[in-house]
Amino acid sequence: MPFALRHAELRIQADKVWLDAFLSFAPDVRGLVICAVPHLISLRESREACLCKVLEQAGFATLLLSLLTPHEDKRDPDLRYNIALISQRLAAVSTWIDHQPGMAERPLALLTSGTVAAGAVRLIQQHPTRFAALISKAGRIDLAGVAPLRQLQTPTLIVLPGAEPALLAPSQLALKLLTGPRQILEIPHASADFFEPGTLDAVAQACSHWLQAHIPAHPAPAQPVSAG
Repeated sequence: MPFALRHAELRIQADKVWLDAFLSFAPDVRGLVICAVPHLISLRESREACLCKVLEQAGFATLLLSLLTPHEDKRDPDLRYNIALISQRLAAVSTWIDHQPGMAERPLALLTSGTVAAGAVRLIQQHPTRFAALISKAGRIDLAGVAPLRQLQTPTLIVLPGAEPALLAPSQLALKLLTGPRQILEIPHASADFFEPGTLDAVAQACSHWLQAHIPAHPAPAQPVSAG
């Protein structure tokens, strides 16, 4: 079912900084997917934007989000490994969503990469009923820690690039700690950025299927019954 999505460039406050974001939303969407990365120079021209378009075609709204400011990323590239900070900023964005008319009622999902996956797990630990699904794309979900992973009940998909064996072992260990619905999917011959032909599309389709499986379709409005 097509949705008339409205698109808007945003800046969302998180404590003392403003985060760049790009929102594609309509009131009748199936849910809202927060696609969060440590930092992107151009949100609308990124590969994550391509993922968002596939999810939008499946009936989801998307919020593409950079969790570090350009100044922070340039000044301190290691800031993306500050899991506590990443989690706090995701929480600020979640709070912002819950104060937006029409958004607060929609199911939320998190599509993450890198260290943002760990921050997302910690956020869900604090708000276990708010998020309907979590996806880690070439992420370091293991960095969330043992306790948050064991408490995670949210349906979780871990997508791994097949050409990055260093990600496999920690992801498998993290998967064993999870107690809710979970799946690990390896994309053959893919690097962490999924530049290889066909690999990004494979990721997008896997994400779309996972979200559709765990977020019910928004009921269509009842049609009036004609008299006679």
